[in-house]
Amino acid sequence: MKLPYKRVLAFAAALGIGFILAPQPDPPFTGHGDPAALTQLYQRWKNAHEQSASPDTLQLGLSYSKALSARFSPAAGRLQLNLRTGRLQAAVSDLPATGQYELWLLDNHSPSRQRLRIGQLEPTADGHRLAVQLDPQQMRGFTLDAAAIVQAGTSPDNGGLLFGSPSLLQRLYFTEHDWPGTTLAAAGGVSAPERAPFEFLLPKTAQAGNFGRGPQLAQLIARGQKIFTEETFGGNGRTCATCHRPDNNHTIDPNYIAKLPKSDPLFVAETRPELADLEKPALLRQFALFVANADGFDRPPVMRSASHLLGLANTLTFERAVNPGYGNGEFTQDEAYFNSHDSEAQQSGTHTQAIGWSGDGAPDGGSLRDFAKGAIKQHMPKTLIRAENIDFRLPTEDELDALEAYMLSLGRSSELNLANMYFKSPLVQNGLLLFNTKNNPKAADGSVIFGATANCNGCHFNAGGISSTTNANPTRDTGVERMRDQLHHLADPTLAYDGGFGQLQQNDCGPNYDEICFSDGSVSPSGTSSRPAGHHGLNRFNTPSLVEAADTAPFFHNNSVTTLEESVAYYSSDAFNSSPGAFTSSKANRQGKLDSSQVIAVALFLRSINVLENIRSSNLLDKKAMEQNGEPSLKSLKLAIADTQDAVEVLQQAVINPYPEALEKLQQALNLETMAGNRFYPGRIGLLRQAIALKEQARNLMVSGG
Repeated sequence: MKLPYKRVLAFAAALGIGFILAPQPDPPFTGHGDPAALTQLYQRWKNAHEQSASPDTLQLGLSYSKALSARFSPAAGRLQLNLRTGRLQAAVSDLPATGQYELWLLDNHSPSRQRLRIGQLEPTADGHRLAVQLDPQQMRGFTLDAAAIVQAGTSPDNGGLLFGSPSLLQRLYFTEHDWPGTTLAAAGGVSAPERAPFEFLLPKTAQAGNFGRGPQLAQLIARGQKIFTEETFGGNGRTCATCHRPDNNHTIDPNYIAKLPKSDPLFVAETRPELADLEKPALLRQFALFVANADGFDRPPVMRSASHLLGLANTLTFERAVNPGYGNGEFTQDEAYFNSHDSEAQQSGTHTQAIGWSGDGAPDGGSLRDFAKGAIKQHMPKTLIRAENIDFRLPTEDELDALEAYMLSLGRSSELNLANMYFKSPLVQNGLLLFNTKNNPKAADGSVIFGATANCNGCHFNAGGISSTTNANPTRDTGVERMRDQLHHLADPTLAYDGGFGQLQQNDCGPNYDEICFSDGSVSPSGTSSRPAGHHGLNRFNTPSLVEAADTAPFFHNNSVTTLEESVAYYSSDAFNSSPGAFTSSKANRQGKLDSSQVIAVALFLRSINVLENIRSSNLLDKKAMEQNGEPSLKSLKLAIADTQDAVEVLQQAVINPYPEALEKLQQALNLETMAGNRFYPGRIGLLRQAIALKEQARNLMVSGG
């Protein structure tokens, strides 16, 4: 018997199956990537860029590239190209005065990887410069993917010293921007009679067209997700996801590593003799630490953890000595690094981003896009010779577009508003109040009152990785590298000490001030450290977001602290309180002296905001799973289950569970999601709707506002 049409619809809806009259294309699988998050980031960038002094000028930072440079060079500079007039200028500082250098433009889209010599730089009082008028006929058919400063008589492929390339946000802007015809000067300075658009030169994304169309952006992110998780770049079998596991908050830890089979590509240093020194296997398994040649392949490597990538777009702004519209930073070295990479980056976000644990982890112009190149050469080669196109290949420009889109779309798209949040547990609310302050108060006589605040807000505004003073990601020396008896140094006493930001040799590193490391040469201002006289050199590392901290242990750049409570307690330790990070450059005292109950309160607050983020993320993934079919739906649901499981574990692992009723709701939601993971279950969409509702109820039991 045939059911009436309306009854069929009602029956299907009741089962939660969904019913469509015509086939509709499935939304692409983007994993944790959220097109809305990337759209918001781009719109912020676009607004700032168009308000800048020269929105029609393409600016690229030029610097040493761990992936591309023929040898290390401390030189750096910038390239500026006026896209309406074709006027190109390059300025570089710190190149040896005795050499001769050329500027080349690179087209990596063409099958022949076209390289175009623009001209020779002229020595000046402050470096080397070049100013030319591009010939539109000479440039016809050329796409500007990168620029290189090259030793004269060589090419970018064998003699390149400095490199830079446009970011994804620049490429998206050029893709959607309407560039009217422009009068250009032909070679020789004679005005061309025709009005020729310069659009052909601009680098664009593979998804050309209107950026505002969500499906196009989702496709770009989906391609990035696939590259991130599957592409080995002709190397040793590792992918980006080998160390940044999507089902483990895009990081990796010792507990996760312990569950992996010996055949996992993570362990190639154990299974391939030619890669025996790629990692230190015992330290990788015990501490989840990776060998990182952060200061160049000709210098001793350091050991660093794989930082998570969630909410990355919120912490990329590089702190400067002067931050337009905000307070001043604390180090002139930051300004020098910033200026040498990209003079427009603070407004545009195009380059000079705070990447890697030391804030300077990216080659080329210092952007997230460039970071992928160095990571491939570092972690994915077939041999330690690291010969390009033999031991690995670098990503194409289209692949870099997709990878950057995926990474920028991960996690939350904006910061919390702690001032608008009220936690319904008095324990957690007290932790919020302790956290959300900036300096220790003072008594009437000017003496510092300790124990009334945790002083977290100054560097972790709204629990993110942004300074409340500069609105940028700060790099600070908080004493971690001076800690005594760090476990990985006890396990391997031959390990080099990590100087953090910069590549200048420093001779007073380590807990006894007698080790060599490489830093930026900055020193703590007088009165801002209790270290011995003559030992005020800094080892600075960037400030991570704390919203995702509770389920991304261990902590710090070297995984030296294993639990959240220990990491909070560290800021009341002698190691921190004697460090320059315990003071500001104006000598404001931020030393911590919390008692054990206050440490627990702050940790409970951090656990709570992590659970709220888990709920947001898992609900978004549940909704994706409801919109998708087949394997993409199950993959989204698997990630949602991992996030909900994280929320459960973050509360279960607390010293005290402040929200037993919320935990029960989360466990119920997890059970429903697990049932929905059965692809043959007829009411799976209904189960996911119930799971989302339960998680929202859990949130409401925990907090109001925010």
